Amino acid sequence: MKASGIVEQVQLSLKLMVHQETNKVLFAEVGKDFVDVLISFLNFPLGTIARLVAKEGDMGSLKIASLRSLYESVVNLGDEYMFTDTCKEMLLQPRNPMEDYCRSMKLNVDDTEPTKYYVCKNFFECRRAPFVRCSTFKNKECSCGNLLEKQICPKNCISCDGFVKNSSCFMVTDDLCILPMSLDAMFSIIKKMDIEDMSSLKEIVVDVTKNELIDLLKCSLVSMTPFTYVFLGKKPCLQKTDSKIVFPSDFSEEQCTQVKVKIMYQKSDGKVVCAQGKEDFANFLLSILTFPLGAVLHLLQGNSSMGSVDGLYKSVVDLNEDLFISKELKDKLVNLGLAPQFKLSDQVLPISDFKAPEYYCVSKSSKSRITELYLTYGNLYISQDLHRTFNYLDMVDPISENVSTKGFVRGSTVYVATDNLVVSPTSSISAISLINNMNTTLGDIEEKEFSIGLKEDLSILKASLTSSLALTYGLAHLLTNAKREDFLLTKVRDEKCVVSDLGLKSLISVAKKKISHLYYRK
Repeated sequence: MKASGIVEQVQLSLKLMVHQETNKVLFAEVGKDFVDVLISFLNFPLGTIARLVAKEGDMGSLKIASLRSLYESVVNLGDEYMFTDTCKEMLLQPRNPMEDYCRSMKLNVDDTEPTKYYVCKNFFECRRAPFVRCSTFKNKECSCGNLLEKQICPKNCISCDGFVKNSSCFMVTDDLCILPMSLDAMFSIIKKMDIEDMSSLKEIVVDVTKNELIDLLKCSLVSMTPFTYVFLGKKPCLQKTDSKIVFPSDFSEEQCTQVKVKIMYQKSDGKVVCAQGKEDFANFLLSILTFPLGAVLHLLQGNSSMGSVDGLYKSVVDLNEDLFISKELKDKLVNLGLAPQFKLSDQVLPISDFKAPEYYCVSKSSKSRITELYLTYGNLYISQDLHRTFNYLDMVDPISENVSTKGFVRGSTVYVATDNLVVSPTSSISAISLINNMNTTLGDIEEKEFSIGLKEDLSILKASLTSSLALTYGLAHLLTNAKREDFLLTKVRDEKCVVSDLGLKSLISVAKKKISHLYYRK
């Protein structure tokens, strides 16, 4: 702390290689601390990213396609529709599955509250049981009937130190590809830029603050040149959106739960007005906020069309495991899962969750009161002191103790989602307002029911990151098929073909199979 009483702001120093003629950053020479920050971006849940990039800064706030409206709809969703009192907090402050690693970094831009642990306020009595109930959310109920409100802090736990080894040096290109430091890599970058005159290159040293790192996060989501924009102030080069979904080769439709939805759309242009479904549909959309960015990129096979993050993820996949603190850590980063306790019973997309370690509570008492109390992982520390008690902690599920009915919203309500993923309880008045806002007529509105699976869920997920018409783009192929069916039906009627109801159904069934065959061949 300085003499004036002002806390000195933590900064990271970078060396930038700049091409003066084009005013463009070619690459940066960086150490462990900066690479740790870039990798941490991939660990942030989408809800955290939506919250962070909405902050004002030198770059201003950023609204990511439909993600921001989805986040804001949770803010506005009444508590009476949430399954438990912690569900809204879990969606608005989703936990980072690599939280312990990020907390240990020199500069961490994640403002999510650290995970806290709570035991019974009457712990002195409860510790006599073979196990003690513990929650990572305050005021859950203990088995004795009291509230879990007494905070217990971790101690003697495994220490984490970021993601890559301290001795490693790296180069990071303007589009955030991380490379081991080497002359070969440097010359390859220069050659790729068709630079002949080496005197046109200039080294610039910059000190990066937390606010600039948040701006870098914003740029990484929309631009292929985030370094050039943040550090040289040049207009970012935006990436063109590719709506194509690459189906993961190791996934199948059988792995994905089918969800029934009613789609209301305009016949004239195929735009979705809204989609209506039960709690499984609402849970799928809301759970998107809990997905870590790296897990989403893994699902989309590195094809999110979001700025530079595809290249960042691929470079982490390609980095030699020897550069990471451990091989196991790299495997975790490449195959990210949800934070512990965030997976739903009807989880639609095949994203696993990280399992929490076994927690134990160590306590010491004197004269009928607790004098020492802390949490530890696993069997790392067992005291020989007879005055200490060692209890296994039974972790309380923040949503439901019944794993078969675990969801964020209540099942007694029908939910509606707008094209930009504003989720709310169904309302007739809201539906009329939506139709009016789209400047269309009631005769142009069509409603059809579909069962959506893995292909549609991935399409909606990707569209939510790149478009404010998430449902229109995510379900475009279903609506196209529906329009073809309507065309066939109209054609049959116009030609006054005499067919029985059974024959008409058969004709439409054959048409559906042909359309489906053509679609999946693509």
